[in-house]
Amino acid sequence: MDLNELLQQAQRLNNETKMDTEMPRVERTLSQVLQATQEMHSRVTQAGTNDLQAHILMGSRGVDLPKLTQKLESLSARKSFEPLNPLADTDVEGYLKNERENAIIAVIEETNKNIFRNVERIRMWRMFAEWGEEKERLLNALVGPNQEDFPDVHRQMVPTVLPQDALPRSRLNRMEAIYAHEICAYNQSATFQWKLQGHRPNLLTKLTQLAKETLSNLDSQVHEMWSVLSYMANVSPLGRSTDPLKARQTGPQFVQQALAYLEKCYRQYMNTVIQKNRLVGLRGGIPNVYNTVSSFVSITFQQPQSLVGLLDVSHNRPLWALVYYSLRSGDYAAAVQFLKEGGVCPELLKLLQHKQQQQKLQQQQAGHPQQFGYLERPHAKFEGQLKLEYNNKLRVCTDPYKKAVYAIVLACDPQEPHQEVVRTIDDFLWMQLSVLATDERPDYHIERLSYGGLQSLILDKYGENYFNAREKTPLYFQVLVLTGQFESAIEFLARTDANRPHAVHMAIALNELGMLGTPGSVQQPLLSADSDDPAPMRRLNLARLIIMYTKCFEQTDTNEALQYYYLLRNFKSHDGRNLMLSCICDLLVENCDDKLLQLIFGTSDANDPWTFNGGIFTQFPNMAQDKQALASMVGDELSQRTKFELAIKLYFIAGQLEQALRLLCSLLTQVVHQPSRPGSMREQLTAIAERMNHALARRKMDVDEHVLGTYQLLSQLLKFFDYYHAGESRLAAEVLAKHRITPDNCREVDSCVSSLKLIGSDIIKVLPDVLLAAMDLIHGEYQRLKGGNLLQADNDNSSSTISDKEELLQQLRQRAKALTNMAATLPYRMPSDTNNRLVQLEILMH
Repeated sequence: MDLNELLQQAQRLNNETKMDTEMPRVERTLSQVLQATQEMHSRVTQAGTNDLQAHILMGSRGVDLPKLTQKLESLSARKSFEPLNPLADTDVEGYLKNERENAIIAVIEETNKNIFRNVERIRMWRMFAEWGEEKERLLNALVGPNQEDFPDVHRQMVPTVLPQDALPRSRLNRMEAIYAHEICAYNQSATFQWKLQGHRPNLLTKLTQLAKETLSNLDSQVHEMWSVLSYMANVSPLGRSTDPLKARQTGPQFVQQALAYLEKCYRQYMNTVIQKNRLVGLRGGIPNVYNTVSSFVSITFQQPQSLVGLLDVSHNRPLWALVYYSLRSGDYAAAVQFLKEGGVCPELLKLLQHKQQQQKLQQQQAGHPQQFGYLERPHAKFEGQLKLEYNNKLRVCTDPYKKAVYAIVLACDPQEPHQEVVRTIDDFLWMQLSVLATDERPDYHIERLSYGGLQSLILDKYGENYFNAREKTPLYFQVLVLTGQFESAIEFLARTDANRPHAVHMAIALNELGMLGTPGSVQQPLLSADSDDPAPMRRLNLARLIIMYTKCFEQTDTNEALQYYYLLRNFKSHDGRNLMLSCICDLLVENCDDKLLQLIFGTSDANDPWTFNGGIFTQFPNMAQDKQALASMVGDELSQRTKFELAIKLYFIAGQLEQALRLLCSLLTQVVHQPSRPGSMREQLTAIAERMNHALARRKMDVDEHVLGTYQLLSQLLKFFDYYHAGESRLAAEVLAKHRITPDNCREVDSCVSSLKLIGSDIIKVLPDVLLAAMDLIHGEYQRLKGGNLLQADNDNSSSTISDKEELLQQLRQRAKALTNMAATLPYRMPSDTNNRLVQLEILMH
């Protein structure tokens, strides 16, 4: 670019910068321009490019950034809305200033919140209003159908009939109702069968049959649990004096029952497998265990690779597998036959023959456990040799069936898992039961397993987690039952609501057979351990289990609950009372009404009020004598809870007339002076007193004379106050005069006071009201005589002469004076209002 072009551009820029207003032009020399350039360069290098860009941007918008920065720095947010710094206690002026500013800030914030809240509420209200208008507009836009499109439907009133006595809805489900019905039938049949035949029916058998026919439709696993329990309990009955836990630990019959059950189940399993593989099994010949095992082994080992490692294989059938499955089926004869055919191990054959004879002996002595015993072993030498052989050679044997057969026959090595043979829980349990040390044998330094050790292994070592008991409840229950731990099995079953009905009735059935271990006190927890019991046996608190079960429905299904309480008649509560009566007593105390009393005690005979017919006790003839004891217990509890009206009724049922009279007297003293009103307490007590009078005519000799005298006097006072409130002054006065309750003159004051001292405090409490009523009667008679109307008072002869009138008035004054003297002579501090009123009325008659 040459100088001419540069000059032209400068002129053009100069013309563009000219403005209409006159402004002084800035003319700088080269030295001034250089100095301004250096100053600007220094400022740019110091402030940085960001500040420079900010100045350029704000300057292009007409904002002086340095001046604005100074103004912002001069502002202080502390003076507006920030919390104030604390001041010294002596700075009163600063403190008041801060408080004023804080109050202003708080008002501003609260106002802002209220404004936003009101705005939001108005917005929502307006939105709903607009939406309502929009819905109305849309509905109005729709075209309604014609009436002809709908059929003419006439409303029809359906009458509803309500029962006179509405019963509460039962809280028993279908399964619980079935069980309750069976318990009711058992209680009735057990009572009469015991009276006729001397023994009760087997409740466990009945409930097992019930589970098979009815309950299995509701729960498919119920029948299995009942079956295993019934099978294990199918032993000779134990005596009532025998401890079931100790008998279960010492007797071998429960071990034999468990083995027999597992063997029976395995025979069923083998038959099922054979039925599914008939062509491979080739079952034939006589239907016995020998042929069943032969067919089952043929099916199991039909593949060549399944025979690898097995010994003594003949025709694709391993000998030791045949022997093992024969033992697993519980048939020693079949095992002996297979060994004879194999021609091996003559010593083992002799031991198996010995066990076969022992099995026959057990079958012959079935039902007589006291005669149960073991045959003498004539081949102890062979047994010792076999155990040495097992320790030295068979522990590393490749044939698991041979090793299992030796362990079973020799009852040794319980720690060996036998994994190739034991595949299920049933197999494991059968193996452990088979190697138990059930008799005294010589010690060959081989580990033995006892029955208690097996129970501890199942309950303590493995426990619920190992068996996954929460998801496999029937399996764990079966394992506990097969090991003789009935109490622990039932307690485990009772933890869930679905299985609790089964657990309760299993416990009841076992207890009726005398096979359930229960604690000595009903205060024990549901499952407890006694120090004298063999480990790990537990005791089940049947009373607590039944009470916990029946509490859920005793108010809606009272009759069924009473049937369950009848099962507790042989238990004692913590205070030594009959537990059945204690449970029914608690039920009556909490829900005592006429309907419940009629259900339990029946109704009274119209001719004989002491005789109650019907009630729950008629179903239990052996408990008839306990009806009065139960009524007495309930009466005591009700009287302690100040429910005296019901207590009187219960004492009346119990035949304790004296107790009923004592309570009735204490209640009459509170209401005898009141006027009778419909539905009042006085009217109710009057009805009870009439019934009591009818009963006293028959059994007056059973009541203490002092109590009887007090009650009779209160009965007369009932009549007196009835006449008094009815305005029958003459009849009221006759009642007082006939029974000498109040004196007629001053000479009779001492005798009346002496007689009242002998009666008791109940009469003394009501005496102020009697004196006031008597004084009121005398004053009323005095007013009538004073007014000139001579009415009949104490005699039927009336005189119209003045002398006779004055004589009658004097007699009334003497009677009034006698009442005030009696009130002052009584060894009882009369209320001040009573004394003042008596004296006031006496003064008015002078």
